Amino acid sequence: MISMERETLEDRLGREAFISLFLASNQFDEQVEQVCRAEGISHPQYAVLWVLCLADAPGGLPMGALADGLLTRSADATRLVDRLLAAGHVTREPSPGDRRVVLVSPTEQGLRLFDRLTAEIRALHRRQWGLLDKDELRELIRLLNKARFSGKPGNPPT
Repeated sequence: MISMERETLEDRLGREAFISLFLASNQFDEQVEQVCRAEGISHPQYAVLWVLCLADAPGGLPMGALADGLLTRSADATRLVDRLLAAGHVTREPSPGDRRVVLVSPTEQGLRLFDRLTAEIRALHRRQWGLLDKDELRELIRLLNKARFSGKPGNPPT
C-alpha cells in the first residue's frame, strides 16, 4: 500500500539533497573517468596507482593494505592490479619475509602515468569546484562528513 502521507519540507529537502549529491557525484566521477580513459586506464585503476604511489612502502604494499586504501569496496583489488600488471604499470612479488603475502609496487612507467594523471585530475578538480571559494569548500566538506556520519552509532553529528 502506498502511503498518501504529505511530504514535509524536511523530507523534500532531504530528497533534493540526495539527488543533487548523486548527480554531482556521477558527473564528477565521469569527468575523472574520461581523463583516465584517455591514458588507457579506469578510474579504479588510477585509485590503485594513487594508493601505491603515495604509500611509504619501498618494498611494495601488501595486497591487503592496498585493498584497504581504496575508496570503494566494490573494487576488486586483485582484478585491478592484474590489469595494471598486464599494462606494465605495477609489479607483484611475494614478500621475502612471508611468501603468503603479495607485495605490489608501481613501475617507473606507472609512476610517470600517475604523475601525468594527477596533474590533469588536479586541474579538473579546480574547474569542478571553481565556483566555490576555500571557505565554501571547507564548509561543504564539513557538511558532507556530518551527513555521512549522521545516524551511525558512536558518531554523533558535529
